[in-house]
Amino acid sequence: GPAGVRNLEAAIEPLKDEQNARNNRLTRVMNVDGAKPRVLYIEGEPRWEFKFIRRAIDEDHSLKLATILRTTQNKIYRQGIDSPDELVQGFPSKAEDLFAFQGLIVGSVEAEWFTPAQQELIKEFADRRGGGVLFLGGRFGLSDGGYAQPPFIEMLPVELPSSKNTYHPQSAATVELTQAGRDSLITRLEDKPDTNAERFKKLPYLMNWQDPGSPKRGALVLMEASPGGSTRKLPMLITQNYGHGRTAVFATGGSWRWQMQMPLADHSHVVFWQQMLRWLVTGSPGRVVVSTPKSLLADESHVPLRAEIHDK
Repeated sequence: GPAGVRNLEAAIEPLKDEQNARNNRLTRVMNVDGAKPRVLYIEGEPRWEFKFIRRAIDEDHSLKLATILRTTQNKIYRQGIDSPDELVQGFPSKAEDLFAFQGLIVGSVEAEWFTPAQQELIKEFADRRGGGVLFLGGRFGLSDGGYAQPPFIEMLPVELPSSKNTYHPQSAATVELTQAGRDSLITRLEDKPDTNAERFKKLPYLMNWQDPGSPKRGALVLMEASPGGSTRKLPMLITQNYGHGRTAVFATGGSWRWQMQMPLADHSHVVFWQQMLRWLVTGSPGRVVVSTPKSLLADESHVPLRAEIHDK
């Protein structure tokens, strides 16, 4: 009856107040950033890896991927640009243009395709801007692309082989995670480390692989490859912190088979690349960065603020 309804409403009212208070507390401690980090991907030749990376990131609405594809030596094809004029001259030659991105992927494109100023700018992108740079394997990548020279030898997480012919386009390689890879957010397809490692072992073999050389001191090897079913293991995914940013090498152009040769419902390839790009942009600062001396401030009447404003 009416009395019962009133009693029920009276009992519910404190619960509603408690829920509202809990929501207010959550509002005070949670900050959702609506900005979408941007990654620039330069690829020197049309290949399946380019297509499938683009497709994986298209499904992630928290990231934006702009791409430059070299279709011929003097022609490029742009996608994901913010305006018709963006990247119209190709790879950026000014800091203010490149530093508008938080991440950079360098695909199968020879080092000499970049001008000396652009090469230095790529280094500064990680070192000074605090962005992430990922180098992929390919016909024109790593040692075969002439990256064993300054400034790239300084920023790469590996000591590249001095020889050429390190890229093997028709040679299969199976992968497995290292201990560091089991714990890395980049390679986490399953929550449990052992289950995650087994899932990587079941992925289709890579279509190709490249010898990236030896990891530098301080670098992390997250994934290893066994070429041609041999017991020899080569580092495949290597990361390191560099300057204010981070750099990585993924010594293959054949991870697309993780999508093409798996059931449609399997999202291993998509999740891997989305997490890879999120790692690239993590910690990359914006043009204005404001900080306090500590993360928790309890009724303090004077709080010093530090602001860093970066111009072009």
